[in-house]
Amino acid sequence: MAHTSATIAELIGATLEGSSEVVIEGVSAAAVAHESQVTFITSVDYARQWLESSGSVAIVGNKVDCSDIEFGDKTILLVDNPDLAMAKVLELFALPEDTPEVGIHDSCVVDPTATIGTDVCIGPFVRIGKNVTIGNGCVIQSNVHIGMAASVGSNTVLHAGVSIGSFCTVGSHCIFYANVVIGADGFGYRPADDGSHLVKMIHVGNVEIHDHVEIGALSSIDRGKFAATIVGKGTKIDNHVQVGHNVEIGQNCVIAAYTGLAGSVQIGDWCQIGAGAGVVPHIKIGSGAMIGAKSGVMNDVPAGESWLGVPAGPTKDTLRQWSAVRKLPGIIHTLAQQDS
Repeated sequence: MAHTSATIAELIGATLEGSSEVVIEGVSAAAVAHESQVTFITSVDYARQWLESSGSVAIVGNKVDCSDIEFGDKTILLVDNPDLAMAKVLELFALPEDTPEVGIHDSCVVDPTATIGTDVCIGPFVRIGKNVTIGNGCVIQSNVHIGMAASVGSNTVLHAGVSIGSFCTVGSHCIFYANVVIGADGFGYRPADDGSHLVKMIHVGNVEIHDHVEIGALSSIDRGKFAATIVGKGTKIDNHVQVGHNVEIGQNCVIAAYTGLAGSVQIGDWCQIGAGAGVVPHIKIGSGAMIGAKSGVMNDVPAGESWLGVPAGPTKDTLRQWSAVRKLPGIIHTLAQQDS
């Protein structure tokens, strides 16, 4: 189906300024957009970059002040939120999924006690254990392992190499990317009485992943020691994230790559955690809190606050400390001159 500036404006509820007949065949960045590609503009800098490109249609936020820019014959689609508008547009040009055919590939090993829903696509070399339940419409790519008595909700997608441990539960409409591991044993050891070795603490809990959760490639979520490790509805977890045993993550959180959450951390709803952050055991992070990248969280974070640094503290305090540290060489130099 051909898309035009007019049909896209209708899709995103935009005010159209310019031609309604421009044919749109794809999406691109502002600086390199071609005539048949739409881009989105969230700042004046992007607007100037687009002006120098051959692009002819842009989605522009109403709050971007482009009053000093003359766009000529280019077409503008004005919206309140260009990011959400672009999300809708990207769906139009989504790349095709490499999905297995409906049914179970001949190379799979499926225990006869497993329950498989309708319209399920199961690719090569998948293993499904005893008493597993797979909901309707699931897509399970090659080399996936689903352990005994685990369950996967309807319309969930498991990419290649995903491992779902025994007794773990995954909700509906989830997406797990390549080599995600759910339900590995938690990391717990204690010195033996005679000091000769480390005694492994067996973890007998499970993992509960609620609906609409996405987990990036190579991330791991350990099973609880006694109860469950929980990831709330709508939460999105990036690549290379480690979630320790008995962690509880609320709804609609965003956790960026290389974050490590130690055992029994509790995170409220709508939290944001930047890349490479580390959180020590038993910390509570309140709903709506924001943790900056590379932060080391060693104290509870109140709801709605923004924290940064190592050890992490309120972002404004940390930035003031960093500013003061940068001034120290000059202060030391001045004092040395006064003493000489």
